[in-house]
Amino acid sequence: MKKILGILLSTLLTLSLLASCGSKTTSETNTNTNNTSNNTTTTSAKYNDGTYTAYSDATPESKGYAYAEVTIKEDKITEVKLYEVNELGKLKDYANYPMKEAKTANEEMAKRFVEKNSADVDTFTGVTNSSEKYKQAVARALEMASKEKDAKKYLNGTFLASSDQNAKQGYALAYVTIQDDKITKVVLQEVGEDGKIKDYSTYPLKEAKTANEEMAKRFVEKNSADVDTFTGVTNSSEKYKEAVKKALEMATK
Repeated sequence: MKKILGILLSTLLTLSLLASCGSKTTSETNTNTNNTSNNTTTTSAKYNDGTYTAYSDATPESKGYAYAEVTIKEDKITEVKLYEVNELGKLKDYANYPMKEAKTANEEMAKRFVEKNSADVDTFTGVTNSSEKYKQAVARALEMASKEKDAKKYLNGTFLASSDQNAKQGYALAYVTIQDDKITKVVLQEVGEDGKIKDYSTYPLKEAKTANEEMAKRFVEKNSADVDTFTGVTNSSEKYKEAVKKALEMATK
């Protein structure tokens, strides 16, 4: 009897040890699996490498817009170049710009984006308007670089573009507002050879004002820059179309 009990106890002890080892192995396997999963999540890249150009919003009241060229390498912002364009579609020349703080802000804000690796940085004291434009442009550049893009073709916002500024008889400006891939509003302007925006309320050619309003409606209705020109005002119509096309290109992700 004692011999039988001894055998039974020995067998139970062996089974207990085996069960303990099996449980430990399973636990270690699960731990290793979890660690591998966590490491994969941690090292997953958020952005595609490259240089991305994006633009801030613009309205006739905003005095132009900013745009940013943002270079990304291994999820780090490595370089940012910032520019501003005035309400006539002309690039600001900071080398000759009368407001010294504007140039300093331009350089300092670029550094802040790189240092923080984000568009969410403090504005530059005294140059708040430009700073906010820079921040929006950089945020949009990061959105364009993101690996997790939505299916939309365009960024939401209002984008300002001009037709060829070297063309005879001036050029056109287009403020194009986009929401959920739809053109919801278009404001059209013309800049004369004197470098000033035409005032259609006093402009002698009545058809020019009518064409300005009608062409804006056509772009919205067709949700495209490819619309018919306005009869009798072909030159301005073509300039409007060119400006709207460029604005859509600026809004493209």
